[in-house]
Amino acid sequence: MTALALSAPILPPVAPRTTRQRLPATVRNLQILDAALEVFAERGFAASRIDDIAAAAGLSKGGIYTHFKSKDEIFEAVLARSLMPPQAEVPALRRGELVTVDRLVEQVIDPMYAVFSDPNTVRTLRLLLADGARIPERVARWRASAIEPFHASIDRLVRRGVQQGVLRKSVLSQAPWLLISPGTHVMMERLLQGAATPAALAVQKAAHVAMLRELLEA
Repeated sequence: MTALALSAPILPPVAPRTTRQRLPATVRNLQILDAALEVFAERGFAASRIDDIAAAAGLSKGGIYTHFKSKDEIFEAVLARSLMPPQAEVPALRRGELVTVDRLVEQVIDPMYAVFSDPNTVRTLRLLLADGARIPERVARWRASAIEPFHASIDRLVRRGVQQGVLRKSVLSQAPWLLISPGTHVMMERLLQGAATPAALAVQKAAHVAMLRELLEA
């Protein structure tokens, strides 16, 4: 063996070349929305930039624009994901199926209280209250696509129950959006006072259901 061979440096093995994993668009969208919620919650909507969201998501700025056209559109998508009412369009009932208070609880109230334990829902609602006025058009579109159809579906359910003679006419049947108002109050309490214990939520939900029975059961 020559002296040249002995003095030659030993090079480390070449690492295999890696490429960014190509994820399905739906998975990538969720990744971007998770990152956007983190950035919006920390900086506020106005101070947040697409670059910040891209960095938090581990993507390039161009990668964000592949999925969303603007920061406003991302904000609307964050609202739609975390503040979409449970079963925004209540499934159609089978012919002859009765709309009882129990059915309303199953279709509307139970899912509503289930989301109260989701911290992303609370963070997104805080974001909406703090920054929603900056982009009223986007908020209006979210309301039109999520909240208004949900109210309309509740209205159809309650009217059908009244027509069946299972539910009685009351202020709730005349203004069915009031049916979910106690739940809205509970969520506002969460915003002001922090997370409620499961026991406290159970008490509030029980009182909500008792109100529905008192005002709607025929």
